[in-house]
Amino acid sequence: MREGYKMTTLGEIPVDWEVVKLGEVSVNYDNLRKPLKSSDRQNMQGLFPYYGAQGIIDSINNYIFSGEYLLIAEDGENVKSRKYDIALIAKGQFWVNNHAHVILNNDKSNLVYLKYYINFMDIKPYVTGLAQPKLNKNALENLQISLPPLPEQQKIAEILSTVDAKIENISKQIQANKALKKGMMQRLLSKGIGHSAFKNSPLGEIPLGWKVVKIEDIADVTSSKRVHRADYTNLGIPFFRGKEITQLSKGEVLDNIVYIKEEKFNELKQKYGAPLMGDILISAVGTIGSIYLINNDNDFYFKDGNLIWLREISNKLNKKYLSQYLKSNVFQKIIDNISSGSSQKALTIVKFKKLNIPIPNFPEQQKIAEILSSMDAKIEVLEAKKVQYQELKKGLMQQLLTGKIRVNSYI
Repeated sequence: MREGYKMTTLGEIPVDWEVVKLGEVSVNYDNLRKPLKSSDRQNMQGLFPYYGAQGIIDSINNYIFSGEYLLIAEDGENVKSRKYDIALIAKGQFWVNNHAHVILNNDKSNLVYLKYYINFMDIKPYVTGLAQPKLNKNALENLQISLPPLPEQQKIAEILSTVDAKIENISKQIQANKALKKGMMQRLLSKGIGHSAFKNSPLGEIPLGWKVVKIEDIADVTSSKRVHRADYTNLGIPFFRGKEITQLSKGEVLDNIVYIKEEKFNELKQKYGAPLMGDILISAVGTIGSIYLINNDNDFYFKDGNLIWLREISNKLNKKYLSQYLKSNVFQKIIDNISSGSSQKALTIVKFKKLNIPIPNFPEQQKIAEILSSMDAKIEVLEAKKVQYQELKKGLMQQLLTGKIRVNSYI
């Protein structure tokens, strides 16, 4: 054991830290919570936030709490999966239903420190219920946390809050740039660049020199051949389903990739072809309309029925322009309207290939694609920066909330 540290039920922590129950360093106000039916809230619309397990779910004309409190999710899937934070600070005047615990710190604790620690710690041993995971009041108050001296709690809270503020600022920049791109897409993909004369078309008013064509006239619209589950392997050629294509369309890192044998891939490629750089894949089941323009020459195959494949795209069409149009709100609304299915929506090749798209001349397609792609690139840079700060925060929480790194200004 390192000098200056001691072993506890939570592992090794500094000798001047304590292991305490949350109930010993906080005051619970769950008794003041009051749930409201949706119909009641509809008649109480106003400016005060109405909180549930995962944050604000409505705004009403009255409040229960005034000040700064820590809200902790009591139930719901996220209590178990922890995809998102379960604890947040609520400030001002607000209402809380019975799906979020409400607590305040006492003179031994810092409220923001408690927030970070609860979001960091493993609460699985305290959660009950399978169908509806629940962290009840008794379990909440028995959560064991490691508690530094109050000045160190405050400093840790300040450091992590600074990183959170940076993440929030980047998130706002991302949203602002996405909103800007959305407006730019709407204009460029309907009005073009520098046009003064327009005409009516099946897609509404478009520049005089533009054409409207069906997708089947500018590309081969198809899908893959059947690959059976028995062909899946742990290594080989990546085999993408709708989930992976949606992730790729968002620039996300893939997880839980399925593979098929290289021999199987080569057989399919030889007989039916395989995706190439410049082809476009569109998710067609479940999450409809994720657009992935293949931008590399890495081999992969994909699941039939889940995805629509645009290949042999006309050389009169800029592929980035086509990709941007397919991503546009106008086109996304069209494919949502033609997707069918009661339990799970699906987009069929038969319907998709008959859809119309507007076609400017090739130089204008290139200009539109360049403008929108440059905006995408800026958003991608910001999103990568956000991920970097999120990783920084994760590392800092691991070090600071376990005492592996002490806060210099306190020590």
